[in-house]
Amino acid sequence: MLLSAKFSCVVLFVCVSLAMASSTGRLKGVVTDSEGAAIHGARVLLHWDQSGTGVGLKSNAGLKQDLILETDAKGEFTAELPPGFYDVFVTASAFSPESRKIRIKPGETATYKATLKVDPLVTGELGDSFPH
Repeated sequence: MLLSAKFSCVVLFVCVSLAMASSTGRLKGVVTDSEGAAIHGARVLLHWDQSGTGVGLKSNAGLKQDLILETDAKGEFTAELPPGFYDVFVTASAFSPESRKIRIKPGETATYKATLKVDPLVTGELGDSFPH
């Protein structure tokens, strides 16, 4: 009887884990400069857009708080997220920021590719001392 109870708990745990995994989505992205080089240390801010929740859209659970990620040496980032609409803001030192809206769906992976351009204000002020 004890073995049966333990087995039931394991089965329940696996079922709940699978249900939770399928109720989230994934965002996978890369940030590069205009020449295709990876930007290490870029900041990626994810802000949930509540559109549709007031009319009963159940697949827009979203995060209640903003999430800030940082790109790795390859300029890549990933996040596991509740489904929903998100505003994605990408910024890095000396580059003009980029933003776009995305949709995360349960059990799917959304891809975000950002190409940042060197900001003319920064290059205008720093001139030749700016490391390209």
